[in-house]
Order: sequence, then C-alpha cells, then structure tokens
Amino acid sequence: MSETPPSTRILVIRAGALGDTVCATSIIEPLRIEFGEDVEIEWVAKAGMGALFAADPRIAKVHELKNRRLPLPLNRQKAALVRASRHRPYDYVINLELGPLFNDLVRAVQARHKVGMPYHYFAEPPEAHAVENLQLIYRSLLGLEALTRATPSLRGIGKTALRQRFSLPERYVVLVPSNSHLGKQRTLNHRAWPLSHWKTLISLLDKHDYNIVLIGSRDDRALVNRLLPLPENTTDLTGKTAFSELITLIENANAVITTDTGPAHISAALKTPVITLIGPTNPKRTGPYRTAENIITILNVNLDCSPCYHTPLLAICRDNQCMHLITPEMVMSALERHV
Repeated sequence: MSETPPSTRILVIRAGALGDTVCATSIIEPLRIEFGEDVEIEWVAKAGMGALFAADPRIAKVHELKNRRLPLPLNRQKAALVRASRHRPYDYVINLELGPLFNDLVRAVQARHKVGMPYHYFAEPPEAHAVENLQLIYRSLLGLEALTRATPSLRGIGKTALRQRFSLPERYVVLVPSNSHLGKQRTLNHRAWPLSHWKTLISLLDKHDYNIVLIGSRDDRALVNRLLPLPENTTDLTGKTAFSELITLIENANAVITTDTGPAHISAALKTPVITLIGPTNPKRTGPYRTAENIITILNVNLDCSPCYHTPLLAICRDNQCMHLITPEMVMSALERHV
C-alpha cells in the first residue's frame, strides 16, 4: 500500500495590527486551492492577533510574538520557531512584511522555498490597496484559479452560540465608536469621528427603530461611557467579545458603521454592508477591500488637504474638519440605501 504524501507546510509571516492581519488573510484560500485543503498553514502574528484565528480550522498553528521587534538572538519565540524548523522544515516561508523587521527570521528558518523580504523586494504602488500589494508578494506561487480567490476571509463561531450568549436581536446595526489610534501619544486622533456625531447618530437610529450593537476593546470603555445614557434598543458589547465572536457578530449584522479601523476590514471580508467614515487616510490604500460580492460605502468630504496621512499636513492639523464635516444625516442616508 502506497503511503499518503505529506501535506505541504507553509509559514506565513504577517505580524501587524488587526486591519493588517485581516488583509493578509487574502492568502489563505489561494493556498488551499493551490496546495490542497490539507495544506498546513502556520502564522506568525503580533501579540493578541492570533485570536483572530481561534475558530479558523484553516490555520494549523499561530506563533504569537510578545515583542515582534526583538531581533532573533534575543527573541525566545523566534528562536524556538527556528529550532523546530531544523527538525521539520517548511516547504514555503512567505514573508508578507514589506519592511526588514523579520528578515533575520526568514533567513534562519529552514524551508525549501522562501518568498518575500529579504530575498524579494516589492515596492508598493502609491494608489494600490494593501490587499493588492500583498498579492504582488505571493502571486508567483499561485495559478490563475487560486489568484481569483485572493480576497480576505475569516471564520468565527456558530451563530446560535453567539445569540445565546449575548441575547442578540434578529436584526441589528453595529457601531464602532472608537478606533485603533485611541490613546496613542498624539495631539489628535485624526481618524476619529466626533463624539457628538456618534450621540446624534444613536438618537437617529433609535428614532427609526434600529437595534444597535456597540463594539470595541476594553480600552474603549471610557470613550463609550461618554455616550451614556444609551437607548433601550442598544446592546453594549464593548470589551466583551473575543475575536471569534466579533467575527460572527459582524457577519450577521445588517450593517456596520465605523471609521477607518479593523472592523471595517472584517466587515468587508464577511460581505456585511459597511459604511466607513474616512478623512485623513486614503481609502484606495487602507479602506475596506472592495470586491464584486461586498457592499462598501465610503463617506468622505474630499477636502483639498485630504488625504494627509503620513504627510507634514497631519502634524499641523488641529480641527480635523475632514471628519467633522461628515454628518450623522449623511450616515443615515447611506444606511437607508442598504438596510
């Protein structure tokens, strides 16, 4: 009797924040098409981001790095990964990082084939989306059929289990009042929508009998408390959901309203209609990834100074008009077109 050939083992390196990690999931289905559904995909992730794959059977193992910036000789987790690869080499290491942060790890890990930095450098086209930039790195591995599936995809827990835990209504709209830049050392959270606008939007949603679900991390609790009191039709899940629950929560929502932050990318990946409020950033590069199967609305007032992210203009901006001029009424109008 012939032995079953071993499955292909692949190590993917993308240790970024939530939005970065969601965009990088665009590689998962293409790898399964190209190398078979039994392909073993391991993932190097930033601390806390491994939970994104907690309910995803497509990922065999996650290597979370407590400190991704520590170089290999000082990083126990990187060193352990290298040692394990000597006993069982990978077939492929795919480095989806465009900077040099993981060059030492890529060089040291034992693998038959290595793709990406430091062996291949890919310059990012200035107007291309992050997902398309990642495709430049891994497209050489894939056939045409696999490349057509190169869009972000996620797996969450069962819908029934989620509803039982949180007593969710059948129909609801998810609001994301905060973003990943809350609390960072800067004079202004430039991606934020004014708190007064969130309060007005909640009142308008209540007036039109929408059920509301608020989401965010534990760190967002103080900000959400400033929205109190909330209408009776509001379920506040700030700091209460694991990533696997958040995925299913968003997947079953009628719409998501958010600024340019992680849940926007999750919504697009799950094909949940998403209204994204964007001012300083470039939606062509960092907005939710648009496909023929999802519904994405970008609300942007297109000021002459926008987008200003990563430019000197951002440092001198004090009034954030690009976000202030997006009104709650504009959001409601967009919502009513899709729900």
